[in-house]
Amino acid sequence: MKKKTVIILGSVVVVCGAFSSLFVDWPVDFSGASGDIAKATRFSREQASEKLTNMEELLQNDSAFKDGIVAAQVVMQTRAVQFASLVDMSNEVAGDIPAFAEVLKDMNAASKMVENVNNSLAEAGDDLNAALVGEERPDLAQNTINASLAYTTLQKQNKLATRFIETTDKYLETAKADDRLKFVRDQWLEYQQMTAALEGDKESAEALAKKGNLLSGEKALSAMEKFGLANQVSILCCSHLAQSMNVETKLASSIEPQVLGNIVSHIRSAAEVTMQKMSAGSNLQASQVETLFSSAVGEAIKNVSSNGVASQVAAGLANAALASVNADKIASVNADKIASVNADKIANQTLAMGNRGPVCMSAVNLGAAANVVSAFNSVMVSNAAALKSQNASAAICSQIGDVISQTAMGNRPTLGLRAPIY
Repeated sequence: MKKKTVIILGSVVVVCGAFSSLFVDWPVDFSGASGDIAKATRFSREQASEKLTNMEELLQNDSAFKDGIVAAQVVMQTRAVQFASLVDMSNEVAGDIPAFAEVLKDMNAASKMVENVNNSLAEAGDDLNAALVGEERPDLAQNTINASLAYTTLQKQNKLATRFIETTDKYLETAKADDRLKFVRDQWLEYQQMTAALEGDKESAEALAKKGNLLSGEKALSAMEKFGLANQVSILCCSHLAQSMNVETKLASSIEPQVLGNIVSHIRSAAEVTMQKMSAGSNLQASQVETLFSSAVGEAIKNVSSNGVASQVAAGLANAALASVNADKIASVNADKIASVNADKIANQTLAMGNRGPVCMSAVNLGAAANVVSAFNSVMVSNAAALKSQNASAAICSQIGDVISQTAMGNRPTLGLRAPIY
């Protein structure tokens, strides 16, 4: 388990900042698409004719290229970690329910692939973060292409999200479930809503909206508090991304943008503190890194507003952080004194609390790509006026998706997000 979590450590370089139909499960007919989405997509595809080379120079001299690559990187890494987190959460809430056995089996079979995708994205993100300030990274272009291709491969697994949603809805026809199961189902739905936005898939977006969430925003916030720290961090960062791109989701709509932005900022500060301590340490074990991050989050979150939703979210994070630290202490004290079977049981209990999972190791690296985060925020600010329009927001989301697909094919995406949305 520790070896696996260490491999995933670098997979979320920029997740707390702020797709092409050839590779994902929902086909999009660009020629038949309508309005701003279709026009922006066709324009992007027409412009992406050059192969991706001299990427360092392009980042320094071509703002249109830089905007697209930075936005794509943030979106890919955020969603890759979200996918991994939701697989963990799905096992936690439905692992003992026979009706979910098949979909969970397939989710778990894909875990190694998800791990590799996050690893590839982390490598590309680290290169991009350095290149943005002029540092030479000879493998930047190839690693960026590889990461985009890995991400589009991950998107082939989106059918698992659809299956979990459908399985839950069918299960609830004859059985009762707690809000935690409903919450995970809703988060898979919101994951697919972002997929539809990135693909410019209006039909799928409408179908998802029709299915709707099972929980209100208020109940979703209460359910989120019952998950481990890493999972809460992942969900909050994904909600922040949705807000930044004006993709409407129930959870994101239940938290004021200023409040969520403040919380994510404190999480990022905790990650930076953790990274500094990791740099000062030597060959830290995965559990040690997790404990450092949990402690840092618990400390940082004390500075969040004590009013309303902010207080509720902060309390959930603080409690999860404390549980993670305590669980690690219990495991370290008892592991050498009891039989291995019992040690495994403790490890499994700790994992269920979010302390041993690879998502937590990924979350530790949140603050390591400050340059990418800053550049992404600049892109969103520059497009703030357009993002207030639902049509323009949809067009921008579709453009980002097209940047990802073009990069995966080794092309140079030349459409800048600051260009007019036709």
